[in-house]
This record gives sequence, structure tokens and C-alpha cells, in this order.
Amino acid sequence: MPELRLVGPRYKNPISDAELNRRLAAVQQAMKEEDIDCCIAQSYSGIFNSSIRYMIDILPHDYTTTLLIPVEGKMILVNHGPDNDDASIPPTIRNVERMFTKPYCQPFGCTDYLAAETVFNEIKARGFKKIGLIFKQLISYDFGEYLTSSLPDVEFVDFSRQFSEIKAVKSEEELELADRCVRAHEQLTEMVPSLIRPGRMEYEILADIEHRSRYIGCDVIGNIAVGSAPSGQPAPFFQNVTANRRLEPGDTITVMIEVAGPGGIYGELARSYTLGKPSQSLIDTFEISKEAQHVLADAMKPGVTGKELDKIYNDFVAQYGIAKNSRFVGHGQGYDMMEAPTICPTEDLEIKENMFFAIHPEFVKDGNFVICCDNFVVKKNGAVRTTRTRQEVIQVDY
Repeated sequence: MPELRLVGPRYKNPISDAELNRRLAAVQQAMKEEDIDCCIAQSYSGIFNSSIRYMIDILPHDYTTTLLIPVEGKMILVNHGPDNDDASIPPTIRNVERMFTKPYCQPFGCTDYLAAETVFNEIKARGFKKIGLIFKQLISYDFGEYLTSSLPDVEFVDFSRQFSEIKAVKSEEELELADRCVRAHEQLTEMVPSLIRPGRMEYEILADIEHRSRYIGCDVIGNIAVGSAPSGQPAPFFQNVTANRRLEPGDTITVMIEVAGPGGIYGELARSYTLGKPSQSLIDTFEISKEAQHVLADAMKPGVTGKELDKIYNDFVAQYGIAKNSRFVGHGQGYDMMEAPTICPTEDLEIKENMFFAIHPEFVKDGNFVICCDNFVVKKNGAVRTTRTRQEVIQVDY
């Protein structure tokens, strides 16, 4: 896939300056409404990286990246690297006025304090008194403990919900990236039948999909998983370490693909395959999953909450003797592989127009594991499926 726009010499799919400026302005406006002087975001996760990538369009470092977002002006970045209090800011990083690099690493306890000490000094120097934490569950305990114990006169509040509500509604540019991600998932899924044949290992199929996803420009491998079982037995999907079964004639195979497409927006697509003719039981069970997905999509109108959608799902599957949702039937997607809002019993965030969703009812019935997983964009009258892959059990002849 050719490079489209280059901010720096090696950056493939940068977001526009205008979009980054829009995001910063929206977050700072929400901070003003809460009288927050500064927000802190920290992450080291490639699948939950929105607190960093949403603001400055870079992946967080595996050793953690920390961002200070003042209520006015540009941001402060603390990243892993040689000890430098005035690190050069590359052209790929925008809306950052100062960058620190520090030689910290999680297994090295002797470096635990370095990022927190740097942030502490900035907070003291700038006189911040009320600080919002973005996704505090991603902020390391030692970092948070250092700040709260060292800044007794500073008020720390949770800003995660406000941040989630901002980033969940996609701009036109973000929806274009989401569409590119969906098309990448379609390409990857289209190649799956050519990878499935008796004698192959599940991990070999997984590896082929991962290789192809890199080749077509996907940014991050979030979750590629493959599982198989004899016909009539559940075939849930497994990630690489446990994808260790050899395919046999007549098998049912489940393939889940959940990667960040070119530009970093995650999507999700899963289907069931059979080596030979599928059983009618498998087909019928998949049809229930597909119908449940469309029932949810039709109900996913602006103003409805995730817990209301959860009840709609439970009421629908109960008529087939299927257990109620015990995890997530669907969720938003963006720079996080799974982002709020989700469909579960406790989600009270409201659905809004232009949210990007994965809806994936999955369950076991009559010895069959099924999942119908596609991406949707919320519109005024419900969610519209953007995935074009056919919704059926796919028979593979060999």
C-alpha cells in the first residue's frame, strides 16, 4: 500500500493538523467546564492507546508514555529514552511544546520514580491545583502513588468519562480511517478460505493472516485468533500460544480478525468456516447470532444506553434458550480496540450519532459455537453495517 501523506520521513498515515487541533480544543473545553487545570494520560498498551494516540497521533512506548494536557496551550510529553529534559520534538508529534525522555523500564525498580518525578516538577512549576486522570486504570500504581503522596494540596479527579464521550463520536476524517480499516478486514477475511485445508495448524493460519495484515498497511495487530473442532463440537477461537490444533476434514473453524487499519482505527470481523458441508444445526445457530446482531443495530439509535441494548439482546436470545450476555455483546472502536460505550448490564453512556461499533453476538447452542461480528456506524435511525463480507457460514471445499 503506497504512503499517502508524510509529516515526517517515515510516518505512513498521519492524521491532519486540523483534526489534532479539533481534538485538543474539545478536550480542553471539557476541562474548562470541570475547572480542571491539567489532565494526565499514560499508557503502554498497543490495543488501549487512545489516551496518547488520540491527542498526539503516536503509539505509546511499551515502557509507558505519559502526556500532560493543560487547560490552555500545548502539551508536555514524557517518553522513554536517554535522559534529556529538552528532547528534540520530531515533526510527527504535534501540539507538544516540550518533551522529556527518561531511561525508565518497568522491570527496573530503580527507575520507577523517573516519569513521576518529571511530571511532579512540571505540576509544581505550573501551579496546577486540580488534575484530571484519563483512564486511571492504565496509569501505573507507582506513578500515581508518587504524585498523590507528593502533592497533598492537589485535587485529583477522574476525567475518563468525559474523554470517552469526546473520542467516541467520530469526525469525518476518523470515519474515513474507520472505512479503510473495515476494507482491510474484508481483504483479510476474503483470503481465509485459501488458508484452510486439512493438515494445517491453527497457528499457521493465524500467522498467514498476521503477515498479510502487515503487508496491506495495518498499523497494529490487536487480536487475530483461530480455533477449530470436529463438526458438532464448539470451535471457539484461540490466540497464537494456544492455537495448536491440526485441522481435519469436516472441521468447523472460527476466525477472528481485530486489527488497527492504516491510520490506527481498530475494526473487527469474525466468521465460521467448515471443511466440507456445514451441519444444518451450525447454520441455524449462526442465523440466530446474525439476527441478534441486526436487532441490536436497529435499536442502536442516539439516546439509547448500553444497558438498554443489553436487555434487548437478552430478551431476544431468551426465546432460543440462550444464556443472557455475561460479557460484552458489542462495543465502540477507535484507537482503542474496545472503547466505551459497550453493550453490557452496567453501561449508562448514551449512544450518539457517528459512533463506530463492533456488534458481535457469540454463544454456544446445540454443540455449536458461533459469532457474527461486523462493524457499524451509528446513524439517526440506527446503526448501519459497513462490513460488506457476506453473513453466512462459509463452506470451504478442498
